[in-house]
Amino acid sequence: MRIHLGHHFYGAGNLGDDFMLAGFLAAMREHAPDATFTSCVPFAIVPLQQRFPSITWLSYDNRERSRCIAECDAWLGLGGSPFQLDLSRWFVDHLVAEAQFCHDAGKPMYFLGVGVQSLTELSDLEVRRLCTHAAGIWTRDEASAVRLRSLPSPPPIRAAADLAHIFFRDCPPPVAQLRRLTFVANFNYANWPGQTACLDALRHLPATERIWLVQESRQLPGAEREMHGNLPPIEQARWSLLNPERPGTELKEVLARWPSGEWLVTARYHAAIAGAWAGSKIVVLSTNEKLRAAAHALHTPLLATVASEAAVTRALAAAKPSTPPIALAARAHAACGEFVRSAVAHRR
Repeated sequence: MRIHLGHHFYGAGNLGDDFMLAGFLAAMREHAPDATFTSCVPFAIVPLQQRFPSITWLSYDNRERSRCIAECDAWLGLGGSPFQLDLSRWFVDHLVAEAQFCHDAGKPMYFLGVGVQSLTELSDLEVRRLCTHAAGIWTRDEASAVRLRSLPSPPPIRAAADLAHIFFRDCPPPVAQLRRLTFVANFNYANWPGQTACLDALRHLPATERIWLVQESRQLPGAEREMHGNLPPIEQARWSLLNPERPGTELKEVLARWPSGEWLVTARYHAAIAGAWAGSKIVVLSTNEKLRAAAHALHTPLLATVASEAAVTRALAAAKPSTPPIALAARAHAACGEFVRSAVAHRR
């Protein structure tokens, strides 16, 4: 079976995407060991070839995209929040073009491990067409499935779990280190109104090591690197900036450098998942529906970005050491098998 991975954010610099992709490939080695994969991305190809050699990585131009789709058996939108419109239409515009290639070639479109952030996304006419014409959608959380089922003509929809759970089940992150506080800051091009209150509360934790973890390597507004760089000097000195990424190296090597902490305060979805598998006491900062869904699935305290110092302190006190979410890994693994069976049946 030939599968074209139609999402084009791989290689952009977010380790969460790589964890998710690695989980999918691990499941496919069991469900469809003879499957082949193509993907067209606008980022550096060599590091992706080194990390994921089972995928044929190609440049992001219309001729390559059209050819790959014409030659595949199924188009697969893998992971992410593909219908998100808050910041721009860049991803939806990409999907509309991909859908046209699929229509012209008579190829089915599937979505696996995806999220839907709000009903507003589904009110967009082009997004509705993309979803309605999909051969099947497996979401990464129950709330996303509920939103999709509200469509006037929903496609086959199944709630599953994020595919990164499969990778972390097979390759667990380092065990949470006692007295280490790990913080992951991401506010999506926005300011953090509760920054002073939260950092003041964190200062009172009995931590002997404070790590400012970089999940997103790019210097994006509101992301980890910029947030750390903009801290007041006295606050910046309290935190060690750590980026475990080494482009092109095996993902297991990268994960070995992941600074799992006794406490994890995160505004990153996949960092929360990694913390659950590491056994951290997790507090999730609620910047979007994706993170709210993660807090619900992982049974962790959830904080508003405007939370007071007292609210942060209460959330930290309520956080308990996580246990590996084995059931979520099983749900994600099963969804991969269901996708394979559906794609095989579609070929008949």
